[in-house]
Amino acid sequence: MRTYAVVLPKIILFLLLLSGCTMKTPTIAHTHIGHTMDGWAATPDQAGLFTTADESAQNAAQAADAAAKAQDLISIKYNINNVLSHTNPDIFTSGASAEKTEYGVKNALAEAVEHVRFAADSPDASDNVRNSALQFIDHSRHVLTRCDLITLLGDEILNSTSTEEANILSGELLKLTRANLEGEERNGDGIIGSTPEEYGLKQLRVELQAMIDREVPAYETVGQWYLFNLVRLQSGEWIFKERQSGGYEGGGGGGY
Repeated sequence: MRTYAVVLPKIILFLLLLSGCTMKTPTIAHTHIGHTMDGWAATPDQAGLFTTADESAQNAAQAADAAAKAQDLISIKYNINNVLSHTNPDIFTSGASAEKTEYGVKNALAEAVEHVRFAADSPDASDNVRNSALQFIDHSRHVLTRCDLITLLGDEILNSTSTEEANILSGELLKLTRANLEGEERNGDGIIGSTPEEYGLKQLRVELQAMIDREVPAYETVGQWYLFNLVRLQSGEWIFKERQSGGYEGGGGGGY
């Protein structure tokens, strides 16, 4: 009897804890925000899409810095290829690169924007998410446009036959990659990122976090099972896949 008296409360406690861990289902809106911030099955290390964009932007800036410091045309172009790979691998220019990637700044941020839009369009989205999403989507386009400028300028450097010209253009490219990370000062007020046109990922992250901080009930980090098992039906409705069923199309595992 003493054994049961000790073990039984522990079993009950375990079941209660287990129940508490599995009963709380996130909203569809919060799960899409989770794809942006917490995890997405198709990204490297299954990181959130915005986190992936930020890491790619850091890699692009490092490669641009190496290109700006390089002394010969071959080294400059090698590093420029890496800049392009980390910025926009979908139109990656042929050439030697040690850092070919599947996700770059542009596609990771574009998908993050799409999931913020999915969150805002969800029936269970709060007014806070609906209103904040419009601002975030609009402001993100400035970083996406800068990615296109980086791609165009990088391609020009790769086609250059002059080391001097490539050096000069690499310096300009470095400014763009740093602006994608930290923002830039363009309007003469001495403040970086004071207007949306000056935004980089740093300012966009502040907006996302502010939206999350305003959520009531509070946003909680979404569990991995929910992140990777949100599926979209042919009707367009999003649901969580049944744990024993694999019959739905699409999903949070990388296709939608």
